[in-house]
Amino acid sequence: FYTPMYRTKCMYVDYENKRVLVRNIETEEEFYVPYDLLVGSDGVRSTVREAFVKRHSNFSCDYTDIFQEFKPVHVQIPKGVSSSAMVLLPDIFPYCQGICLPETGGLVNIGIGTTRNHFEKLPEELKSDDYKVVAEYVKANFKPFELHDYDDFAKQWVNQRWNQTGMVHCNFYHSLETSAVIMGDAAHATSPSIGMGMNTALRDAHIFSEILKETENDFTKALPAFSKARVKEGNALSDLAMHLYCMDKTQQLKETIHQVVRTTLFFKIPRFFDEHPFSMIGRRGVSLSDTYERAVKLGIIGKHRAINDKIRQEYFENITGMVSSTPNTTSWLPKLLFGTSLVAVGAAFAFQKMQMQ
Repeated sequence: FYTPMYRTKCMYVDYENKRVLVRNIETEEEFYVPYDLLVGSDGVRSTVREAFVKRHSNFSCDYTDIFQEFKPVHVQIPKGVSSSAMVLLPDIFPYCQGICLPETGGLVNIGIGTTRNHFEKLPEELKSDDYKVVAEYVKANFKPFELHDYDDFAKQWVNQRWNQTGMVHCNFYHSLETSAVIMGDAAHATSPSIGMGMNTALRDAHIFSEILKETENDFTKALPAFSKARVKEGNALSDLAMHLYCMDKTQQLKETIHQVVRTTLFFKIPRFFDEHPFSMIGRRGVSLSDTYERAVKLGIIGKHRAINDKIRQEYFENITGMVSSTPNTTSWLPKLLFGTSLVAVGAAFAFQKMQMQ
């Protein structure tokens, strides 16, 4: 039977006795609810996931913020924009990346954000509290497509704060000892930058339902099978959202050019060029782990991860006062390597010419 308990909050998982402590947020009354199987879809700060941490010493859970400030707006579908596909908006404004996601009711969700180390460099118009200033700036600088109502866009923009959220990586999504699974944001909260968070959560539920049918509700088989099927997808989601983009403006520009060139070449001569991973995201029949593998093979993930981790670490060192400034100790290295390469090529050419003579 089903007993809905809206306006309640899960406070604690007593996994030894298979029950959860619940609080009514209106009356503040607390009471225990027994369970046979606990499905933790309780968000980025999951109480169910906390039980995994307490019970399993081998449970690895990495929680961090996404290092981004962003705002979403909901507008009427612009002319020429698909009502069923997402649109990536790279370098939409200075230091900004964007994404356009279809919604119901003839709307799209346009999300625009920047990495935290670049927030102070944003155009002042985007940080204005005056919707007229924002509307004028967007109308002049938003190039992908024309909006129906720039004032509506701007009013939504100024009437909300800059948003932040967390990101989660876990090495398994089930616990036989606590008789629980986690899914959705509890398992793989992520940046909204590739627009696949909700889709992946829904896919979690669908896959778990199928596994329960296949195992005839045998939890000892179903729970491990769920982790095997979904951990790779959840972690691929978080890493793609974080590292398909680069926090370094110059490198991100290079990657945008790479994306455009590779996509063009793939459509013209697919026999010789692999598709860019951005083009694979959200396509029916293509998993996020497949997309992640492509990004790894093309060298995108490794390169961006190294740069992004360095930028985050330097930002942390600066704002906490661990260092007073970040010396650019490695800026000479690419130039040196490039110069050395030119010298080597030149020497080889000269040697070959001498040999021919």
